[in-house]
Amino acid sequence: MSRRFGVNQHGEVRKDYIIKSFTACLLPRIDHNGYLITRVVEENDSFAVRKSPLQIMRDSLFYYGSGLDDATKATKRTLGNINMAPVRVHNNIYWFPIYSKEREHNIWISSNHGDLYQAKDRRKTNLYIGKRHIITLNLGQRAYGSKLHKARTLEKIHNQRFQEIDKQTPIEAEPQIIAEDQQFYYHHVQFGEKTNNEKTEKHKITLLKYK
Repeated sequence: MSRRFGVNQHGEVRKDYIIKSFTACLLPRIDHNGYLITRVVEENDSFAVRKSPLQIMRDSLFYYGSGLDDATKATKRTLGNINMAPVRVHNNIYWFPIYSKEREHNIWISSNHGDLYQAKDRRKTNLYIGKRHIITLNLGQRAYGSKLHKARTLEKIHNQRFQEIDKQTPIEAEPQIIAEDQQFYYHHVQFGEKTNNEKTEKHKITLLKYK
């Protein structure tokens, strides 16, 4: 039994949509009026949205404080000048395009939900989303795996960088003030203790109300 992808079982067609951690992929389709819309596939649901996959991706990146062009440039700076670069949408949410991101009919897939797949034949790949969705892509398994690998690599590099940022030397229970700077707009106090020619430091900044 085939199921029409125009609306879900409740007849729902949404006007807007923002990508979440449980969003799996954005599939383009043409509605009965000839307009390009998107089939959003989540872990346990799917429904139509009256926007193209590209517009949903742009809206989602703007919502989380970025933009598609900037996200793509950031990826290329990390992975090199690659084609069809994956992007970090928010926190640990990474997505990659199946075709060129400039194409309105492009398919977008979340790397968090794209690791269960197998070849259907030499030129097609079955992608399994949760227990309710099977999506057949007109793309060979090796090519699909390469796209997923790039997204995973980007995520791994970012996680390593974030861990480096999060690493902090413990502060002593009663640190000493080693520097202080009083300015008109703020008051900066730096705490720390020199041990083996290394500083353990902590900063405190007090903003003063402008009069």
